[in-house]
Amino acid sequence: MTSQIRSSGCFPSFHSQAEQELLQVLLQDEEESVYYWNPTQRDSDAYFAQLEKTFHLDDWIEEVEQKAQTFFNQLDGIWAIDVPRIAAEDIFSLLRQKFATRVPSAWLEAISHKAYGLKFGEDRVYNQINLADRLVRCVQELLPNWHEGDLYLFSRPLAFAMRGTETAAIDSMLATVRELPFSELSDMEQARLGLAIARYALAELDRE
Repeated sequence: MTSQIRSSGCFPSFHSQAEQELLQVLLQDEEESVYYWNPTQRDSDAYFAQLEKTFHLDDWIEEVEQKAQTFFNQLDGIWAIDVPRIAAEDIFSLLRQKFATRVPSAWLEAISHKAYGLKFGEDRVYNQINLADRLVRCVQELLPNWHEGDLYLFSRPLAFAMRGTETAAIDSMLATVRELPFSELSDMEQARLGLAIARYALAELDRE
């Protein structure tokens, strides 16, 4: 049929090979179709069955399961991070209520923010260091003239108190400091007072 149409002279001469090939495709018989657009068409069942054989569903499912497991493991890691239910300002407020008459506000603010940063800051080193380290870090910047080893020595009664006796250890340390204006205290008394306050702040954070 195609040859008859071509020889009839009904079509003008073509300017390109592409136009000729396009016309041949358009004039193909319906039986030569390469895809069954109508599922009810004859022989369509065999055609779609053959397509299903070329689709490896098992490999796809295995890949999805692996990626899903990785995704949920990442979610577990996110939820494992401590979510603070208290702000640094809350710790600062608690310290002011208890120690405002004994320590300058700048000290209380520095200790509260340092303690909070150890637990909820970007580094989150709270659970990676022991209690003595936490105490020393809370006051170290306030006592630049003190050697780190000396601060560790003074922190021992607070750091190694039995569980449940934190309050007694704090009160015992405070009892060694005279109730005088902060500027009149000795360097040793200021260090002890700062460590005791740091222990109180850390105890409040541990309750959260």
